[in-house]
Amino acid sequence: MTATANRIVREVRLFECFIRYAWPAYRHLVRRTLTPRCRRCVLPESFSPLVDGVCAFCRNDAPSEVSSARKDKTGMQKRFDALMQDQLARHDRRYHVMLLFSGGKDSSYMLHRLRYDYPALRILAVTVDNTFMSPVAMDNIKEIIRRLDVDHLMLRPRAATMEKMFRYAITHLNDKGCAGTVDQFDGDFFSDLARNLAAHMDIPFIIWGLSPSQVENILGLTTFITDPADEARARETVAGIRLRDVFDEEEMHYWWNGPLWPAHRRPRMIFPLYIWDLSETHIKQEVERIGLMPRGASSPLLTNHMLIPLMGIVDMLRLGYSSFEPEFAGMVREGKADRKYWLYMFETMEYAARTGRLLGSVVDEALARLSLRRSDFGIKGGR
Repeated sequence: MTATANRIVREVRLFECFIRYAWPAYRHLVRRTLTPRCRRCVLPESFSPLVDGVCAFCRNDAPSEVSSARKDKTGMQKRFDALMQDQLARHDRRYHVMLLFSGGKDSSYMLHRLRYDYPALRILAVTVDNTFMSPVAMDNIKEIIRRLDVDHLMLRPRAATMEKMFRYAITHLNDKGCAGTVDQFDGDFFSDLARNLAAHMDIPFIIWGLSPSQVENILGLTTFITDPADEARARETVAGIRLRDVFDEEEMHYWWNGPLWPAHRRPRMIFPLYIWDLSETHIKQEVERIGLMPRGASSPLLTNHMLIPLMGIVDMLRLGYSSFEPEFAGMVREGKADRKYWLYMFETMEYAARTGRLLGSVVDEALARLSLRRSDFGIKGGR
């Protein structure tokens, strides 16, 4: 890693240590400045009014949050297994599936499990470097690809295009904040790059590690696989923003254009975690038990891209909460995420946003790459 990357990693590790070990005591000193959060999940009062300390979702017990379709795990697993077995019977394909590999715990777990469950499955692991990738994730990728012995490609679009995209997204947020705008652009962009590559290479399926709640709430699906009709469409907008208002004609080729391809060359996305429906804690424990990642290297603070801290701060100042809080609160309600960890995470983020403290250089360096300043978002401190 470069000196800058090492410094960023040190800062992130120190921040996580502060959250885990210092914040539990420090929060009592500043509790009057913090937004009350649901005592059952982590939703803040600024998102859902609390009654006796409990949010509306927990009061209603929200049975609809876990879709009935997701409960049919056995049926979906059989369908998934049949698809993989069909591919294994195809000896004319260089690769049976493509797997989007970020170097985080979810994609690492998926890659290991597919290698274990289907040893003969020919997998092409593909990483899309949005040019803001974590150095820890990069190191994880190199080591895990070596250990699991799979073919791997790194796609790295032009940094100027990535910076333009993220700058536009974070300065044109919709009512869903950074999760519904910046993160939506990031996810749609790299999934479309993968679609284009898979179509060129005649790879029929792309494996992606979206969580069950992401599959349902972001993609609007109630199953583990995309519909061929959806893959036949051209991408024209993201998060309500017309792509041609942001990208030039050459850059538009990054985005998926289904009608350019015959039906049999259009890949479909598969989301195994929708079927397996595992807890965040279980996945973390498994990648550490297997030895894919050293203890601590699976932390989302270390493996997520370097715009995440800035996105959290911007959301707190604009919305009064992080736009990722509803997703993790839902996971807490389902028993699939550690409430205390995410409570302390979002409280610390709120405190940092309101005071300008604890931000380190990660936020400022992200702003500099986007040609923005703290003052553009009302972030205290800095220039």
